[in-house]
Amino acid sequence: GGWTSCAMRISHLPAILTMMPTEVQTGIREVNKLTSAGNRSSDINTTADKLFLLSEVEIFGSTSYSAAGEGTQYDYYKEDKTRTIKHQNGNVSLWWERSPALKNAKAFCRASFFGASSANSASASNGVAFGFCF
Repeated sequence: GGWTSCAMRISHLPAILTMMPTEVQTGIREVNKLTSAGNRSSDINTTADKLFLLSEVEIFGSTSYSAAGEGTQYDYYKEDKTRTIKHQNGNVSLWWERSPALKNAKAFCRASFFGASSANSASASNGVAFGFCF
């Protein structure tokens, strides 16, 4: 089901949103995000999300593992490539993207330890760096 019906979007991110202060919750606006349908499909779905994971192209400016059409690169990542490297508890961490892997029906894209795109089984444990808009 890709991003549209994954547990991260349906359960985990909404739970995180409820833990934020009320003024932050009410300030975050819903935005439309483009993501492939998953299951090896290059069809693009639109979802309305308050919290979201970034797509491969929004981070890296190109696609290596995902379908084309999932948005455009954010200036934040374009300006400084080292921003793709995230840390958790002082250690470099892998982190999930919302992009389903195009060649593997059971995988999503992720950012690697070295700030490059890769893909992994959706059941794997990786960090999360979600986005939102005010």
